[in-house]
Amino acid sequence: MRKRTFMICFIVILIVCAVLVIGGCGAHQAVPSEASGGEGADAVTASGDDDNITDANAEDPDGSDASDVTDEPDESDKTNPVHEPAGSDEKPAADETDDKDAPSRGDDRSIRGIPDAIDTRSSDDGDLLVVVNKYHAVSKNYKPKDLVTIDDKYGTWKNMELKSEAYEAYKTLYKDAKAQGFDLKLCSATRTYNTQKTLYTNAVKNKGRETANIRSAYPGRSEHHTGLAIDVTSASMGWGLKQDFADYPDGKWINDHCQEYGFIIRYPKGKTDITGYAYEPWHLRYVGVDAATYIMENGLTLEEYVGVE
Repeated sequence: MRKRTFMICFIVILIVCAVLVIGGCGAHQAVPSEASGGEGADAVTASGDDDNITDANAEDPDGSDASDVTDEPDESDKTNPVHEPAGSDEKPAADETDDKDAPSRGDDRSIRGIPDAIDTRSSDDGDLLVVVNKYHAVSKNYKPKDLVTIDDKYGTWKNMELKSEAYEAYKTLYKDAKAQGFDLKLCSATRTYNTQKTLYTNAVKNKGRETANIRSAYPGRSEHHTGLAIDVTSASMGWGLKQDFADYPDGKWINDHCQEYGFIIRYPKGKTDITGYAYEPWHLRYVGVDAATYIMENGLTLEEYVGVE
């Protein structure tokens, strides 16, 4: 009898222990973790080169596959703190030197390198033909004049900014595109030095430095610092960015008509050796109607039109 009672008690104890262990595991799994994107997760995306920004037919200049070709934000995160308004009050330290940590400098003039800047602008003189690229930079303190906040209906992000003349031209383009049945939005406009630094760092981390250098501008070398550059997406592309944008009806319309509104395709196909960047059919640059018409009709880049590197 004692032996039977002992066995019953032992079995009951085992059952109770098992219940407690199972209950404890369930409670642990219910806690949201940062890694799984729970409430405490970091909202900042790792890179602008998200997988939804892709095109299977894209090619690098050397013929290799280039499925991700942009330093644009992950559109799914509307509160991404990387994209602060261009007019933010960021104040670089007085003793900071522009480009002091730039890699691949000096005599590296390949398209996958970052050479020393020929010149660095510290203020906006209003020149619509200003060239900002791997050779011509702007300082950390550079801020475009006449910036205006873009109405939310035109963009996928809030509080984006653009120079007023470029903004007025885009609104006309948008209205005429709408009349053709195209639904467009801006997914990037003016960027600060710090925003571009974050995007470039993430591109290097995820794609490697050589690939990043033809898909993402080094901070201070981005057209988006000028307040004259925009990236256009559309409903037909799911609000993403793809190299075959010009094959879509809305992308083709933009490619055929952007010059009528003063815009050019800033990084055209087959010109990477001149611009330093991969083909971007979504990246428009405002230069004024006369210059835009000449550039587009003659298949030029801004560098070729102005006569600089």
